Amino acid sequence: MHRLIPAMRSVLLGAAGAAIFLTTTFAQVNDSVRGPASEANHFIETPKGWVHPKTSWGEPDISANLNMMQAAGVPLERCASARGPCDPAKAWRTDAEYKQAIDAAAGRGDRGRDLIAQGNFGAALLAGVTDPATPQRQLSLIVDPPNGQLPTLTPEGKKRALAMRSGWSLPGESPSYDGPNDFDSWDRCTTRGMPSSMMPYRYNGGFRIWQAPGVVVFELEMIHDARVVFTDGRPPLKSAHKQLMGESRGRWEGNTLVVETTNYRGGHAPTINLAVVGSPAGNRFPQSDQMKTTERITRVNNDMWLYEIKTEDPVVLTGPFTVRYPMKNDPTYEWWEYACHEGNTIVPNYTNTSRHERTNPPVEPVVPALELTQGPPPPASPIAGPSPAAGGSTGGPKPFIASADVVKALAGRWVGRPQLKTIDYDIEIEFTPNPDGSVVGKLIRTTLPQERPINLGFRNFRLNNARAISWTFPNTQEWTFAGTLSADGTAIAGNTNSAQGGIPLTFRKR
Repeated sequence: MHRLIPAMRSVLLGAAGAAIFLTTTFAQVNDSVRGPASEANHFIETPKGWVHPKTSWGEPDISANLNMMQAAGVPLERCASARGPCDPAKAWRTDAEYKQAIDAAAGRGDRGRDLIAQGNFGAALLAGVTDPATPQRQLSLIVDPPNGQLPTLTPEGKKRALAMRSGWSLPGESPSYDGPNDFDSWDRCTTRGMPSSMMPYRYNGGFRIWQAPGVVVFELEMIHDARVVFTDGRPPLKSAHKQLMGESRGRWEGNTLVVETTNYRGGHAPTINLAVVGSPAGNRFPQSDQMKTTERITRVNNDMWLYEIKTEDPVVLTGPFTVRYPMKNDPTYEWWEYACHEGNTIVPNYTNTSRHERTNPPVEPVVPALELTQGPPPPASPIAGPSPAAGGSTGGPKPFIASADVVKALAGRWVGRPQLKTIDYDIEIEFTPNPDGSVVGKLIRTTLPQERPINLGFRNFRLNNARAISWTFPNTQEWTFAGTLSADGTAIAGNTNSAQGGIPLTFRKR
């Protein structure tokens, strides 16, 4: 665009005409989200008569010091972080629900900053030293598809997901680590990747927008990524030039900046990772070099910006998805050091530990199930060893003696497939009854690639005659399971949970 302006000045209108040209070009074209509060602008009103600020060279001024943390509590997928009933068709809080959430947040304070004021910096770091999230009207970051869910992966996408590596494990998985290539780009402190980098996380959520004639720069606090977006009309680089964050070109549609990014490297960074609340477990969401993102940054008033990113990848995804959320300009927001570098301690520590465990396999005692109470199960006890019938000690907690029908139904091998959108794999488990009616449970194997033999006993195994059952998988990262044995004894339906979230999981008799 700037290349055209000198020609128009000299040939058509002169300097005065150029000002008219700029005014017309950046008029309220395609800026329909501005106006009265509505779903289109996330209920953020543009005051009547408000005039969009301009830079000294005549472009819309969207420079800001934004805080992604405002929307950090909104899950990527609708109902992904729900505790209790959740309506997957409900996209927005009602006025009353939103007011209740705002009122509740108003009294919570900021524990991290309070601890800093007390001089307790260690506790402040653990509590989180950035501003807490602000309740939002939206109930998922994904606004399209309308159901707030990620599209399913193509067969090729799932194949690539299985080949990915990460420092985060899947249910039943005990990964082997031998070097940097066994970790994803965020583990290695290289980048969160796209579009994840443009979505809120739990900390380091600063997002600065800088402007100069013909260029806009997006600076991110996490990992200190910086994206340079040219808006002067230059063509994109040839497809041979690929980068982890892609190559961006911007244009103005009215007062909205539209950024199209292509030339992603593919295969080196997850499209979506666990930096985004409510994202799929395991950190294995592949991208190809055919991925394209389209962003729209709209300033809706003096304080609020609306950010949107649409992601398309015909190799990996069966359809596109769009994330949109508001951010507030906060000139007082403090940027903290993101003390991370490639090859940080996670890589050598995980690698050394993994090699040691493979050389010296840990001993997992096969312990019979204990009584499952109404409350959370107690920690595993070292004295809850083999059942008395097997010759073990009679001291301490006694193994639970199940009814004959429960024992009969459980005995044998079972196979379950976690309901993940990114990866298809199976978990095989086994229940073995002892002569006294107690039951032991073991994780036999998974069908994940690069998985070493498992065949280890459950931890914290609990059972009762109401057919409720729970355990912890004996893996390097803790995943628990809680479910119920069906009346006909053919299925154990429940959920598996970890710090990554919950996943529906049903086992069926092999």
